[in-house]
Amino acid sequence: MKKILLPLFLLTFLSTINGYDKLSLVERFTNCSCAPCASTNNSWYNATTANLISNRSITHVIYNVDWPSPTDPMHILNAADNNARRGYYGVNSVPWIDVNGTTISVSQAALEGAVSSGNASYSPFKIEIIPVRFSNNVLNVKVIIIRDSSDNTTFNNTKLRVALTELTVDRTCLSCCNNGEILFHNVTRKMLPDGKGTLIQIPAAGDSVEYEFSFIPSAQFLQEVDITALSVVAFIQSDANKLVYQSATEDVQLSNNLNAAFQVPENLGALPFEVTFEDYSSATDSTTITSWAWDFDNDGNTDSQEPNPTYTFTTEGTYTVSLTVGDGINQYTRTLENYIYGLTNSSDILVVNGIDYSNATYIPEMQAFYNSSACFGNHNVDVWDLFGNQGYNYGANSSFQNVHLFNRDIPNSVLDLYDKVIWIGNNFSGDLAFFNPAQVIDYVQNGGNFLLATRLGSNFFNTELRNYCGILSFTGDLQVTDLVSLDTSLITMPSTGTNNLVHLVSFNANSEARPIFDDLTTNTFYAGFRLNKQDEGNFIYIAGRPYRFNAAASYTNYDFIIDNWMVTAPTDVEEDDKIVPEKFALLQNYPNPFNPSTIIAYNIPQRSNVSLKIYDVLGKEIATLVNEQKEAGTYNIQFDASKLSSGVYIYSIQAGDFLESRKMILMK
Repeated sequence: MKKILLPLFLLTFLSTINGYDKLSLVERFTNCSCAPCASTNNSWYNATTANLISNRSITHVIYNVDWPSPTDPMHILNAADNNARRGYYGVNSVPWIDVNGTTISVSQAALEGAVSSGNASYSPFKIEIIPVRFSNNVLNVKVIIIRDSSDNTTFNNTKLRVALTELTVDRTCLSCCNNGEILFHNVTRKMLPDGKGTLIQIPAAGDSVEYEFSFIPSAQFLQEVDITALSVVAFIQSDANKLVYQSATEDVQLSNNLNAAFQVPENLGALPFEVTFEDYSSATDSTTITSWAWDFDNDGNTDSQEPNPTYTFTTEGTYTVSLTVGDGINQYTRTLENYIYGLTNSSDILVVNGIDYSNATYIPEMQAFYNSSACFGNHNVDVWDLFGNQGYNYGANSSFQNVHLFNRDIPNSVLDLYDKVIWIGNNFSGDLAFFNPAQVIDYVQNGGNFLLATRLGSNFFNTELRNYCGILSFTGDLQVTDLVSLDTSLITMPSTGTNNLVHLVSFNANSEARPIFDDLTTNTFYAGFRLNKQDEGNFIYIAGRPYRFNAAASYTNYDFIIDNWMVTAPTDVEEDDKIVPEKFALLQNYPNPFNPSTIIAYNIPQRSNVSLKIYDVLGKEIATLVNEQKEAGTYNIQFDASKLSSGVYIYSIQAGDFLESRKMILMK
């Protein structure tokens, strides 16, 4: 992207004395399996918006969310942008409509009234869009923002947002979309550069500013999108109050001009960072590109004259890259500002923030959470904010070292800089889109240690990760008051607010996972577990909203977990026997229900004569698992019930004066 300030005298013919006519922006959130959305579309919405568009009364963009169906292909293709806009408005149901940044009721009267009111209001800006597509399908969008010469508006945190929309999408995949609709209109296929938008430099009254964006579509994009039927919607919006000052739209036109374009497989990585640049430039119909001049570090010197060069960045920082191509007649230069990022680490722990602060509810909670070091205890950490620069000062806590503000996924090379990763999730506004279960498994299998703490946890576990952890099932949405420790080294974490949308977990008979938290109300399901397979790192899951548990209790638990369970070298599971518990305890068996075997764990704080027996519900003794003196420690014993019938069984322990019994369920 590049921006250019244009002199006043070149643009006086574009301005007016009394501001500009405002073109209202209608943003609609939907899902292709949403029955009420289809009903709304068919009864009035499609006809009304089509009429408003034809009369040049509105610009129109559709965002597809991931519910009720997460398989909506229009969401999946552009999940990050769709999630960003959903989070921006706090969308929690569909259909949902915003006009000029204000949420309205889903009715024809409300829509027409909001559009009429918006179009009658003053706009300090005019937007001109020049969108073109070159012969190799590379897109270039130039946006000129012109400010009214008499305007004296005070602006705060004002963004330019640019959406590539497809006029009509024909979707007949019944397994993906089942609300009866086939045709979908004005679908957002990509936002440039992304859904967060570009903070604009407000021009002086009567002046203008220009922004330019380039987009190189992927093979998947070209397969799913009609590249010849794209329009561009650009709008200027205040992030302070979400007011849309102005919008505009233009269809993408085919261009036969010389163009320079390039991309890299990955533009962010750990140092030394080797990057191969891929040329996507195009000549006119009658010429051929004959020269390439690359400047990788914005020093004005040519670093390579190859079409597809490789360059290694060795110094931490951000790099602006330029490519100038020539066809023997003309030259064209493409400059991508702050395009390459080379990173290092200052800690062996990376905290990943997956909380979007655009929801004001989270701001004070997250400030208290991070300022108290609740999720990393007495450790220095680096942080990666999945939502980029959200205005939060991580430096307020001196434990934060390197702060990475990137609204994107974490490359493998960066993840591998750290021995421990703590992902603070929420599954709201987009952190789930950046969570890659295959990447997590690979990281753990190679000795990394990964802790996932989130609400709506089941959505983070795809089939591959569930199988890796030996997970049988998750609960639906629950609310918890406390996470009760099932390990004597941890303490109970009380909730400090509404801790809902919590997903507890149960395990299959072959799972190696060990429960560490319970809610004590949901039988056979657990609120947290840890997993350490032989010669691998550790995976830990803690259910619930991590920022709504007591900070002091969280600090204590995370501090212990980091020091003892998130070790760089994989730990033998028998090491737990060396920890002396503080009190006697008989823990809930796991998995439960089970078939045919389960693990029973117990703690004894001193040398004791231990008896551990199994009974049926009538009190008949079925088996004696332990009947001997044991040293202080934590013990696990496997009970094989392959010869027993399905039903409820009791296991009971006596150790000195300590007596306790629990129920377990054999389900064949």
